[in-house]
Amino acid sequence: MDKCWANSLGGCDSMSGEHIFSNAIFKAGCSCPIVIEGVRRVRGGEPTHGAEKSNILCRHHNSLLSPLDATAGQIAKFQAAANDESFNGSINIEGELFERWLLKTVTNVAAAGWTGPKKWRPSAEIVQAIYGYTKVPERLGLYSVDGVDPNHRPSGGTTFTPLHMSTPQGMMLAGAYVTIHGMPLLAAFHTQLAQSLEAGALPGMLTHFSSEGLRHLHHPGAIVMSRKRGNPVIIGLSWNGLLRYADGTTAVFPRP
Repeated sequence: MDKCWANSLGGCDSMSGEHIFSNAIFKAGCSCPIVIEGVRRVRGGEPTHGAEKSNILCRHHNSLLSPLDATAGQIAKFQAAANDESFNGSINIEGELFERWLLKTVTNVAAAGWTGPKKWRPSAEIVQAIYGYTKVPERLGLYSVDGVDPNHRPSGGTTFTPLHMSTPQGMMLAGAYVTIHGMPLLAAFHTQLAQSLEAGALPGMLTHFSSEGLRHLHHPGAIVMSRKRGNPVIIGLSWNGLLRYADGTTAVFPRP
């Protein structure tokens, strides 16, 4: 089915209304409205009520991504709990699931036509990685970003900033900044994206998230969330089945 961006996998059935951003993010008990910034539909105008869905995946391929949405929901629920300054918990998640969710989200936005004049289709290689059939290629995927979204509202929300690079074939979607309730992440589809951004390819982004400059970390072992009140809280990410701690020790995760 041509409309399904995962049709290279085969096995498509009828189309479904895929949430561009996982609905689980907005069901975390944070009383936050569905706020999606930084996108615009191909036909012009801001996304309207109900525009958070688009017919970009068939039902079969949509259902296979449910574990990724559940992972994003876990993080959003943790963020909601951390709004209480007395909260001092932490959470551990599988980095690969979160990374695949991030790549899926950017693909959803681009395939829905929210990033430019043309709807974008991912390569078969990226599709395979999003569905977990192959590993995400080296230096692509999830990067943590130091700082916080300056436009973050206390009520929460998500933002999306598409990033394009010039190539011999023309301008290409190289990735995007995605924030979840203020926490910035970089999704990279190009191996040089993080390096070029830190070198000033987009001057306006150099101090966008932090006054100390732009810093990315590929496959971080943890994301430290600073809070206006209360101590920082930590999201631990396992990679290849291991959590790695600052003291050099490791622990198996998820546990058998």
